Amino acid sequence: MKDSDAITHAARDRNTRLLDRHRGAVIELEPKYLLQMAHLTTPATVWKYVESAVTKSAANLVMLDLEDSIPRDNPELLDQGRANVIRAFNELDWGRRLRFFRPRGLELDPAHTDIAVIVRAAGSKLDGLIYPKIESADEVRSIDETLSGLEADLDLPRGGIRIEPLIESASAEEAVFDIARASRRLVGLVFGSYDYWASLGMGATSYRADHPLIAQARGRIVKAAAAVGVPAIAEMTTNYPTRDKSDEERRAAMEEFRSDALLARDFGFAGKWTGIPDQTAMAVEIFQTPDEEIERAIHEAKQFLEAEASGRGATMIDGKMADRATDRLNRNVLKKAYAMGRLNDGLAKQLNLL
Repeated sequence: MKDSDAITHAARDRNTRLLDRHRGAVIELEPKYLLQMAHLTTPATVWKYVESAVTKSAANLVMLDLEDSIPRDNPELLDQGRANVIRAFNELDWGRRLRFFRPRGLELDPAHTDIAVIVRAAGSKLDGLIYPKIESADEVRSIDETLSGLEADLDLPRGGIRIEPLIESASAEEAVFDIARASRRLVGLVFGSYDYWASLGMGATSYRADHPLIAQARGRIVKAAAAVGVPAIAEMTTNYPTRDKSDEERRAAMEEFRSDALLARDFGFAGKWTGIPDQTAMAVEIFQTPDEEIERAIHEAKQFLEAEASGRGATMIDGKMADRATDRLNRNVLKKAYAMGRLNDGLAKQLNLL
């Protein structure tokens, strides 16, 4: 009997460590980071666009861009863009929008100068950065180390500035699970499908959002994000309904965006990148959790809690079998609903969400 007790005690100790490791891999996000239905990216060099995106848009997250919007080897525009980013963080009312910017990336800025300049001038107002062309987990750890040093120097909360890596190449896709696990600062993974397509050696005319190779990348990104508990954000649709197009062409552009967004939503993405207000509003509409889905999740979560309290595990709810897997699906909906303000604290506590 003593030998048996020793075996089970050893198993408990060993498996407790395993459980702690599994649980520790999941990043517990603040509710605000669960709401990323629409990322609006805007060039940091044009103040009127910055001001409009930050104060007037329907976006959940606004990203002020220092990468693609600035020509390489143009220090004047880079200085202008940085100044606008700092001004926007320090002076504008962002409301509930998440406050992000995109630095130039490792190849163009290996010293992380963009990060240092922005954080030193506006770090206390910043939610995070979206980092382009990540290729490895080591790059994420390098960004983390830079941010930790800046936070220590500036007496900012440790880990307060968050990271969303852009997955934009075949090598990044291959490493995406390691990238996702590289830092506790992660609050999302973003798919950059056009750079990804270019990394495959493809041309623009062969690209389409539903191509099998794009689907494979989507699947890995969504799974890697889910493995650590953060949202996956879908790519940009670059066909805009611009003024130089006919009414029919503008409608077709918005239908293309809608189709892309619905495809991404059904793949498990939590939101989508946008570049103009019409796209942004449509993304919020498409990725919003419907009222009826929330009501059903509340009803089933209550029923399951009652079943457990009465000594049952698997049970029947409205004629369908429900178990812990069913309850986990409902709780995914309820966490987002709480972040959206659709559940009050009392109901959230009743459902064991808090």
